[in-house]
Amino acid sequence: MSTPSNPFDPAQPEPPTQPQSPLPEGALADGQPETAKPKGRKTAIITGAVAAVALLGGGGAIAAYSALSGGGAQPESVFPSTTFAFGKVDLDPSAGQKIDAIRFIRKFPDAQAKVKEDSDLRKVVFDAIKDAGGLKDVDYAKDVEPWLGERAAFGAIPGANGQDPIPVVALAVKDKGEAEKSLPKLAKSMDGGQCRVVEDFALCAEKKEQLDAFVSATQKATLADSENFKTDLGDLGETGIVTAWSDTAKAAELLGSVQKSVPGMLNQFGLGANGTNSGRTAMALRFDGPNLELAGRVNDAKVSFVGSANAGSIAELPKGTLAAVTVANAGEQLKTAWPQLESMIKETAGEQQFTDGVAQAEQELGISIPDDVVKALGSKFSIAFGGMGADNSEIKVGLVTDGDKAVLQKLSDAAGQGMGAGGLTLKGADKDTAVALSDNWASELTSNHGLGDSKGFKDALKDPGNSRVAAYVDIAGVLAAFKDEIPAEVSKNLGQFSSLGMTVSGEGKSADFALRLTTK
Repeated sequence: MSTPSNPFDPAQPEPPTQPQSPLPEGALADGQPETAKPKGRKTAIITGAVAAVALLGGGGAIAAYSALSGGGAQPESVFPSTTFAFGKVDLDPSAGQKIDAIRFIRKFPDAQAKVKEDSDLRKVVFDAIKDAGGLKDVDYAKDVEPWLGERAAFGAIPGANGQDPIPVVALAVKDKGEAEKSLPKLAKSMDGGQCRVVEDFALCAEKKEQLDAFVSATQKATLADSENFKTDLGDLGETGIVTAWSDTAKAAELLGSVQKSVPGMLNQFGLGANGTNSGRTAMALRFDGPNLELAGRVNDAKVSFVGSANAGSIAELPKGTLAAVTVANAGEQLKTAWPQLESMIKETAGEQQFTDGVAQAEQELGISIPDDVVKALGSKFSIAFGGMGADNSEIKVGLVTDGDKAVLQKLSDAAGQGMGAGGLTLKGADKDTAVALSDNWASELTSNHGLGDSKGFKDALKDPGNSRVAAYVDIAGVLAAFKDEIPAEVSKNLGQFSSLGMTVSGEGKSADFALRLTTK
């Protein structure tokens, strides 16, 4: 792949079709010369409001059937390779994504009323911001529409000391001259930001020196040229409408206070600053026919998946299950994670409190922690909710596992007594054991199957048999079961949804995850 030209190289001439900037040489878009000291501002950029105008943007993109090819300048070409967190919204993706997006949006009553097929979504958002008191004295038709393009991005790079991240927003520009005339007015109306138009994007940061540092870093190498960035996004396949990427190790390092508070958890999943190959995460929000999917990929991480079982047993739950989570190899996972989990709890709660708490739990439950808990979880562990039963007569909540029945009986008895119920219901079938709040649901969990045969399940969970974790929510079923408790306005819009599913899979140093929202 050839290396793109550097958009900040002063030796490169401006395209002949671009209008000349109305600002004097060396001026910023807030109207101040570069030698002037920027005014103190609390906002980091021309605020998220201006970005939001672009994020939904697009000159009637929802009905732009005549321009379905995608392409054009991408914001990663004006972000430096030192960027550790990056996200972009693309309202000019592939043809299939555009068509699917239109169909998805048009399913919802409120969207149909507010957004027509020929609507300029940038104006829809602009008007909402203005109604809320923002963008005073800014006119959409005059100050925004003439220059705002169809892509926007947000990213952050390390500051001069390697810390203090510098956040920057990039807004696509379709007319450089118009943008340079309008950005000062926008900046003033939002009380924040320094902006500079560079090639096809307006770059906005809080202070001039931050913007200078950002531009200088981009001159050395761009994010678009980063091999890691290209590999990670390539692994995602179709990037869709929204794409996000982060160098998780660098982010953990810069967010030191967060990393310090949960070192065990971060390091367990390869995200801690103390680990090697701590990983990078890429995500894409995209449409798959009438459904919306958030797909993600983690590369070069210390993923701690253990065991050989999978989460396919979620499909064997009762057909009427409204919500469920299945974790494969849950016992082995806990055993592997326990030393770091123990260290984390001791650091946050105190070593003596941890020791005393474990001793008290062992005495009250009559078990050994963590050994007996590991045995109880087994290699396939599911929690399932089936509603409230006929006439709300029971709470259908329970778990089913292939774990140690003797330990499960101890835990069941202790939990039931603590609830004042004298013990939970525990039933077994073959190698599986169900523990539930009611006898009826315990029986269903061990004898009634067929969840995997339902259309909503199949649409939401593509391949649970190759996943380590799987989760499912029957949205339509929940709305029907609790129709009297859910407000009519909420039901009207949620009524367009069918189901929600999540899967997590992976081996070694990589992991994949997918969250799918399906519609009727």
